[in-house]
Amino acid sequence: MSAATALPVLGHSPWFYADTCGFLLGLAREQGDIASFRLGADEAFLLSHPDHVRQVLVDDAAAFRKGNLMRRARRLLGDGLLTSEGELHREQRRRIQPAFCRAQLAKYGETVPPFAARMADRWTDGTALDVGDAMDELALAIVVRTLLGADIEGEAGEIAADLRVLARWLPMPVVPHGRWLERAGLPPFRQAGRAADRIDAAVRRCIAQASPSHPRDLLSVLLQRDADGIAMPSELARDEAVTLFLAGHDTTAAALTWTWYLLARHPEVGRRLRRELAEVLGHRDPTPGDCAALTYTGMVLDEALRLYPPVGRIGRRPLADYRIGGRVIPACAAVFLSPFVTGRDPRWWPEPERFEPDRWTAESVGRRPRYAAFPFGAGPRSCVGGHMARMIGVLAIATIARRWRLRPLPGPLPVPRSVLTVKPRWPLRLLLERPRDGRPV
Repeated sequence: MSAATALPVLGHSPWFYADTCGFLLGLAREQGDIASFRLGADEAFLLSHPDHVRQVLVDDAAAFRKGNLMRRARRLLGDGLLTSEGELHREQRRRIQPAFCRAQLAKYGETVPPFAARMADRWTDGTALDVGDAMDELALAIVVRTLLGADIEGEAGEIAADLRVLARWLPMPVVPHGRWLERAGLPPFRQAGRAADRIDAAVRRCIAQASPSHPRDLLSVLLQRDADGIAMPSELARDEAVTLFLAGHDTTAAALTWTWYLLARHPEVGRRLRRELAEVLGHRDPTPGDCAALTYTGMVLDEALRLYPPVGRIGRRPLADYRIGGRVIPACAAVFLSPFVTGRDPRWWPEPERFEPDRWTAESVGRRPRYAAFPFGAGPRSCVGGHMARMIGVLAIATIARRWRLRPLPGPLPVPRSVLTVKPRWPLRLLLERPRDGRPV
């Protein structure tokens, strides 16, 4: 659509919210590296060049605050890493970072292959699998185990159901006047609000029962005292746990869902992937120590993250008038950076819609601007769990691909929708097929 078609009062809001990724991609292709549009009465800008990504998210990060959606999300997330600002954010990130050190990641990674193997071993050859639901179930089980040390595998627990509700309806409680609409009993505001309250209660119970002396799960690491002997306040621990619940499970599920879709449509990539698995693993499932050797598996995941990054847009607002690329962005204007858009720029990605894992060889990466892809954000507010998410993805792909090939079924191609994460708008079903000898590679 053309920017000239903005509506009175609403501006471009209907197009932006109906198809965020498609709207922003079209806008960049029409207007270039700095595009402007309107969200209601607000002036908004899309910055697409990798240099602009670095400037806003890395070099001048302190000149911006979070976008309005994240500010309103305090209703759900409190002062977790996604919503906190300034010194509080820096202090919380410093305290949380040890929970994602290499040794801890290896502990978390140990849970992934057994969960993935048990799920994959329940599937039936020749049947259609709802990949989105399956990966959501897997990601939930892994995140709950690594976060709380709890096991929801094999049971339809309330926490799993509530997380699915929030993943679907997250914007409802945080839109303007959302709390009032929730109290008025208007669905789906009521659904999302009740799910948020139940998750809040469950996390608070887990915090009360957690043992910092046995740091096998992330929550126990969060509750340990820092170098000065100071423990994280329980309210902040609650905020970080809820943030990691929502961000961790939904982004992981989204990345894996798109990976299986892309592998199904590119069988030659799947064959090369399975050859690597046979060479590196033989007839066993992977361990966290295998991730470095599973180079092609990692390249497959990286290419899926380029095409379908978990988060389609990152919002900021400048604290004062801000000059970039010869333009001045007014203070408090909405500024968007989109991994979805920048990751499809033909200047850095020839034939950008093509799925080609070899884009991620060391030589190819060295020829591109640093922020031609930024699926986990960039700078001081980049995703603290990005390395963990990538490790989970590699281990889950390797475990499942040993057992199954997935094939496309007739029907329209999936259309991405962006609410909390970039996921297929409708259920994505793929055909399950065993390897020729009926056994894992």
